[in-house]
Amino acid sequence: MMAIKICFVTREYAHDAMGKTGGIGVFVKQFTSVLKAHDFTITVFSFGATAKRFNDEGVRVVRIKDLTTINETIKSPMRRYRLPGYLTVKRVLEFFNRLYVSLYLTVFVKRNGFDLVEFHDYGGDAPFFISRIPKVVRCHGSAMTLHQFMGYFKRQPDAYYEGLFFKRFQKHVLAVSQYSANTTASAFKLKNVPKVIYNGVTLPKVARCDDYLSAPTVPFSIFYFGSIRERKGIAIACSVFDAVAKVYPEASFHVMGNNNNDYWNTHAVKLLSKSALERTHYYGAIPHKAVASYLQTAHIVLFPSYGENFSIGLLEVMALEKIVVVSAIDSFREVIVDKDNGFMCDTIPDYIDTVQSIFEGHYDVLQIAKNARRTVAQNFDQEKVIQETITYYKMLLEKET
Repeated sequence: MMAIKICFVTREYAHDAMGKTGGIGVFVKQFTSVLKAHDFTITVFSFGATAKRFNDEGVRVVRIKDLTTINETIKSPMRRYRLPGYLTVKRVLEFFNRLYVSLYLTVFVKRNGFDLVEFHDYGGDAPFFISRIPKVVRCHGSAMTLHQFMGYFKRQPDAYYEGLFFKRFQKHVLAVSQYSANTTASAFKLKNVPKVIYNGVTLPKVARCDDYLSAPTVPFSIFYFGSIRERKGIAIACSVFDAVAKVYPEASFHVMGNNNNDYWNTHAVKLLSKSALERTHYYGAIPHKAVASYLQTAHIVLFPSYGENFSIGLLEVMALEKIVVVSAIDSFREVIVDKDNGFMCDTIPDYIDTVQSIFEGHYDVLQIAKNARRTVAQNFDQEKVIQETITYYKMLLEKET
């Protein structure tokens, strides 16, 4: 059987050559690295201010140079001098950039003879793409659903082109959680609720021990792992540590993630007392391949987000057999059973009480940590997710032949 040729169209890809990335980039990197072993020839197609082409351990990566640089050259003086018509010009340039990416992708897909193309939902990046081959849209979280259901600022151009995109491509839509499926169907008035295929992670090796606090775990260490922004809950995490630090002088706070709009320095640190700040370690954005070495030292990892479609980061921490304390939001409820494989909280006082109860030994944290890893192994193992997706891909291809 000939290898199936698939093209992933994405803004992000977790590789040093591609710059900073978020959850979508991590997903594409991890997913394609496993998928390539199953009779798939994989190309990742991206776009940005600079062009790059390289082979990432069997995954071909092609990033084209789009119109970003040209557009910014036009917009910059208009913005600086507050010239009239700036918003109109900005919208026109947005249109031409997406048209350019769409047409380039159309030609690229035809020339390379792909069997299938997979898009993500964020940004509606190629709404004018033309091809008769099967097109899959995987919903990780769109600008529209982030705004409507999670309180994020509405990124108008992205939301607008997402609407155009889903008007054209809503035949084969996947979602990474039931919450994502429901909100996407509602936001874009889809005829059918997307099929759910959860994200997965590859289970790492962990040292077996009879004491949760044995090395490399650092007792009384609280970690925050995610983007440094208000909607991800960094302010909650800071407030919780500030309160806990007053009771536990040995407690430490460890923060990892992209510093979105310098939120760490302009807002977050102001929530920490001088004493708490002295016991705070801010690492910034850590390369994904190095994250596990930091998280292995965590006593507790906080995920106090106001809204998530799904969280690969949460699965990665649970797979390391670590205690997680998360916000009581719908997508986390699809993973966490309170006090069984993690802890759920509604308010800052809830977080403080939960963390202090864990520190005081009120729970069998070793068993809860083992349950966390077992949850990932049974429901979110990458190989199982891959097999479910392969079945879906092959069903689409059989329909088209």
